Amino acid sequence: MDVGGVICRSCNLSIPFHGCLLDLGTCRTKPGQFCIKESLAKGGVQWYSVKGCTEDKSECFKRTVKNYEIRATHCCHGPLCNF
Repeated sequence: MDVGGVICRSCNLSIPFHGCLLDLGTCRTKPGQFCIKESLAKGGVQWYSVKGCTEDKSECFKRTVKNYEIRATHCCHGPLCNF
């Protein structure tokens, strides 16, 4: 296991076909943390995503569906795996 953590992509607003608009560069995970990508889709179309490092694993693999809107999070644990 890498004691120094994993480097993850960090972006506050990524739009399909345009990429990261609010690029924060990278973040480094601490023990028990993961790279995360949270996506918002409406009507079956992805509107945007947010990328970074989790605080803990409870943020991972969530899916919320309401009023034709889906928020989903995906976590991974490899260098820059949340592109």
